[in-house]
Amino acid sequence: MRRISEYLHFLIWQSGLGYIALWALTIWTLGDGASVFSRSGVCQPDEAKVLFYWVCNPESPLSILAMLSNTALTTTVWAPVYVAAATVRPDAIAIAAPIVAAHVIGLPAAIFVAMRLMLAIFQAPKRAFAKGEPGPAATSPVKQALREITRPLPRIKARSHFGLRGIQR
Repeated sequence: MRRISEYLHFLIWQSGLGYIALWALTIWTLGDGASVFSRSGVCQPDEAKVLFYWVCNPESPLSILAMLSNTALTTTVWAPVYVAAATVRPDAIAIAAPIVAAHVIGLPAAIFVAMRLMLAIFQAPKRAFAKGEPGPAATSPVKQALREITRPLPRIKARSHFGLRGIQR
């Protein structure tokens, strides 16, 4: 059960970080992507003009970045268009379902990751100052009681039989 918990913890963290990276790539594409892709000389906007995407020469390394940017735009900015299309055309469900799943899983995971990172950042100074001091917890009555409870138990002589049958009193 512990292994399943560790796997789920890993999946939540990766989903949250991936969702944050997805939105960061989308914001970069909308803000600075045009200057990077248009100045390269190997990339141009898609000629379909239905939705805005970048098309690059396949031999260019920028084609990988353009593909990632197009995927980020599809998953975030153009998601309502694909979901609306899936209500009219059933074959568009193959595109809309992963988009919806990415948001349903990614948004709560990203909120969880952001909260845990903020908690770690805010508790870091407290932990840094508390390491050098023993603090009141080291001499608490609870710790003293635990030391008394964990003393070694007396040795008991081994029996040659099991249970109470056959014992003569």
